[in-house]
Amino acid sequence: MGTRSLRDDRAGEGDIETDLLVFGSGAGGLSATLFGARAGLDVLLCEKRTHVGGTTATSGGGIWVPGTQAGLAAGDSIERATAYLRGELGSHYRADLVETYLAQGARVIESLNAQTEVRYELSAWPDYHSDAPGGVRKGRTLFPAPFDGRLLGPDFALVQPPMHRLMVLGGLMLGANEIEDFLHPLASAATAGRVARKVARYARDRLRHGRGTDLRFGNALVARMLYSMPRERVSIWTEAPLVELLRDGERICGAVVLHRGTARRVRARRGVVLATGGFPHNQEMLRTYGPAFPHRHSLGCPANVGEGIRAAQAVGAAMDTALASVANWTPASVVRDRQGRETPVIYGYLDRGRPGVIAVNAQGRRFVNESNSYNDIVSAMFRDGGGREAAFHFVCDHAFVRRHGLGLVRPWPWTRSLAPYARSGYITVADSLPELARRIGVDAASLVQTVERHNGYCRTGVDLEFGKGSTAYNRMFGHPSAAPNPNLAPIEAAPFVALRIHAASIGTTIGLKTTADAQVVGTGGDPIPGLYACGNDLAAIMRGGYPGGGTMIGPAIVFGCLAVEHMLQARAATRQAAQPRVAQPA
Repeated sequence: MGTRSLRDDRAGEGDIETDLLVFGSGAGGLSATLFGARAGLDVLLCEKRTHVGGTTATSGGGIWVPGTQAGLAAGDSIERATAYLRGELGSHYRADLVETYLAQGARVIESLNAQTEVRYELSAWPDYHSDAPGGVRKGRTLFPAPFDGRLLGPDFALVQPPMHRLMVLGGLMLGANEIEDFLHPLASAATAGRVARKVARYARDRLRHGRGTDLRFGNALVARMLYSMPRERVSIWTEAPLVELLRDGERICGAVVLHRGTARRVRARRGVVLATGGFPHNQEMLRTYGPAFPHRHSLGCPANVGEGIRAAQAVGAAMDTALASVANWTPASVVRDRQGRETPVIYGYLDRGRPGVIAVNAQGRRFVNESNSYNDIVSAMFRDGGGREAAFHFVCDHAFVRRHGLGLVRPWPWTRSLAPYARSGYITVADSLPELARRIGVDAASLVQTVERHNGYCRTGVDLEFGKGSTAYNRMFGHPSAAPNPNLAPIEAAPFVALRIHAASIGTTIGLKTTADAQVVGTGGDPIPGLYACGNDLAAIMRGGYPGGGTMIGPAIVFGCLAVEHMLQARAATRQAAQPRVAQPA
């Protein structure tokens, strides 16, 4: 904390030195930077974009970390978490990584909560398979507390804004507890007052800062980490991509950085941490490492093209490819601009898994429990697609869209008419199910039969095909108006609506092979001295699985810390070995 800006915009030439050199400014890179600086290291953080935060800044910011104080109080235990992950990961379970994470994760998060401005709070978010052995309905997923971005001063401009389509009024973030207020602002005098105060502050923020400063989710996490940085220890270079790593014998001693167009050699006395976000936007690497998962879209940061991984491979690093999937997934719709460019739209919180929508494949049949996790839905989509680049449609009626929205289409009163979305081709609307089937290219009889069967389940409250509404995670997305099953509501009132859905990655999982201390391992099997990885440059400890909300950001933060702790321990061991030995009398 302090008044000096973290961003170092000064142009320069020649070599420079630092203790710790970090590439990438998502949760992993920020974690390594924060823990390194707090341990007394001088840290240079290099980010190739103009803003800091990467994919983390546009994410929910949640972490899945068993064993925190709040989690234990809610009934969690490390033993239960171990059993749960053994079941979730199966043959992909890698004991050294998983058990280190379980042993150290809570300690790392508690130290952030106690010693920095980072604040994580327990959420009532269940494990994604909470009914499985070891699963819990509450205790492992935590979310960052909101943050007042004005406290950052000039460094607020460093923070990557959230996805524009997830904000309202052009730049206002809403917490989950505020959405209902903004959907029904006149529900009561108290509601109207809360909305008026929020909008008034936002209006002031727009004049001074260009967007809202009441930060939530991943944006709050990034801002809190930046606010916690010791200014005298940290410098941030933006527009500073990694060119290549430098060696001194077997040890990685620094890197060449292209800072604002000028190549700079940076010597790192303690180590280099790679946290450049994996390769979700590198189609060549995706084809190489994930041929069974063809897809074109990602919600990961557009700059994440595998630069850190490629640089490590160039100095002999090994890849860890024995994972269940090349990425973690979410369903996404696609919006096209006038030039035909496609932008994926994240599976929305408002419509996700709600009662009254079904997912149908190319045959017009359901293939998944629509209230399951985003990762589970796309995994089922790949299985159903048989190795092709698959897509499906969400099908609902206008009453569903009016109440819950659908992708880019927000609920009433934010959206008054479906016509603009239909004209643009974003959604398909028809007055009958057979006509809707014809327009989206599926068999009409199958679609009609699928909807009739689904409507029957709504009356009985039991989904005989996929068990929708049968788990704690499912029921979190239920609605009190739906009975007897809160996740089931009939599709029966024209017009009917369909939204085409594609597979989109939220981050790659295959990455560099590391030790449990985040040391990058070479192709010969030994760690490469001085080189570490975290975030999505490190092969995911969940091995392509997704057991609960926050299983990407949680490990990124924890292994960023462990990387720094290892390099400090290695330095201490080197110093101890260098001490002269005093001869002992016989």
